[in-house]
Amino acid sequence: MLIRAHGWARDLKAGVQLMEIARRESVPDAFIRTRAQLAFLSPKIQTAILDGSQPPELTLKRLVSVTHPLEWSEQERLFGF
Repeated sequence: MLIRAHGWARDLKAGVQLMEIARRESVPDAFIRTRAQLAFLSPKIQTAILDGSQPPELTLKRLVSVTHPLEWSEQERLFGF
């Protein structure tokens, strides 16, 4: 999901409308909205997710259920790093 989120964030930055991305992916707009924020997680969190060393309680469900702070250190504190 992290890799897909980066693709969606790239599309959004390029001016592709969120509704178009959702239509292309055959998912609701909210699905893209909640998951695209994963592309803006701190590099430390993203690295841990990609190499499988994130805390066991850091699930996709948890990540998409909260609004992420913009500050990376705050993200890391919130998600147990």
